[in-house]
Amino acid sequence: MVLPVVVGGLLLLVAGYVVYGRHVERLLGVEADRPTPALTETDGLDYVPTSPWILLGHHFSSIAGAGPIVGPVIAAAAFGWLPALVWIVIGSILVGGVQDFSTLVASIRHGARSVGEMARDEISPRARLLFLVFVWLTLVYVIVVFLDLTATTFARHPGVATSSTLYIVLALVTGLALYRTRIGLARASLVAVPLTFLAIRLGERWPMVLPVGDPQGAFNLALVGYCLVASVLPVWMLLQPRDYLSSWLLYATLGAGVLGVLLGGGVPEAGAEPLPAFLGFRDAELGLLFPAMFITIACGACSGFHTIVSSGTTAKQITSERHARPIAYGSMLLEALLALLAV
Repeated sequence: MVLPVVVGGLLLLVAGYVVYGRHVERLLGVEADRPTPALTETDGLDYVPTSPWILLGHHFSSIAGAGPIVGPVIAAAAFGWLPALVWIVIGSILVGGVQDFSTLVASIRHGARSVGEMARDEISPRARLLFLVFVWLTLVYVIVVFLDLTATTFARHPGVATSSTLYIVLALVTGLALYRTRIGLARASLVAVPLTFLAIRLGERWPMVLPVGDPQGAFNLALVGYCLVASVLPVWMLLQPRDYLSSWLLYATLGAGVLGVLLGGGVPEAGAEPLPAFLGFRDAELGLLFPAMFITIACGACSGFHTIVSSGTTAKQITSERHARPIAYGSMLLEALLALLAV
């Protein structure tokens, strides 16, 4: 059953990108020749004309984290795999992808300003204030949660800290090579991408064991410092190469997952109990399927956080409106594939 479900879901996502994505593109009036803020307001810091391949990697890496893995698994265990998969596939095509795509296009046409700033122009100053407060609270929550998770992981598995440090150094070198030499993206990728995977192996061999009594606290402070530095560096120096290289890890994971299903046929382990297609409309912990399903799989099918990425960084770097569909709509469907494989 796993094989036709995954293959069928993948085909629907591809069809959604080609057919419905193109329909949304027409409705938005996307024009390849309309100047973008990256070209008209280039400053070398935040507004930087960027290759669509790098920007796809940045956008996909920014939205795909633990959410599209943990959320779908929890929802499938609560209500069954069928409603989870239906929401992932249909929701990402008709809701999540459209939200990400339209937000990016809207931000491009508003000078690459954030959703909060656009709300002031299109709704009212009060709407702007409410949006900015919401965004601020969201970012504080996300940073605190992932800061704690990362520091805990580093403390328990010091090899991950080594790999992450090597990865950041490699990203900085890659950014400098791309923008300060004529190496080109293809040649830089041939060197940097294998080194990214090698960094994982080296981390296992040389774990970063801190000689302090509270390694988790030390890692917390180090990560706060990293966030501060990363937030003020030019996007081409760290954000772009970091997320571009990270996207290759995600592509490899998706490819391996699909290949595993195709070769293995989705056969469960001996003695494993198959998850029922439908378990009911109510779960003892999550409550009713509506709205629990759509909140639990928020990131795998639709997420308001994505609009922060679309209007916060991506809109400042995109060089053509034609790139908006593969970058925004495409990234959402790639995330849906990740959620699909998780289930």
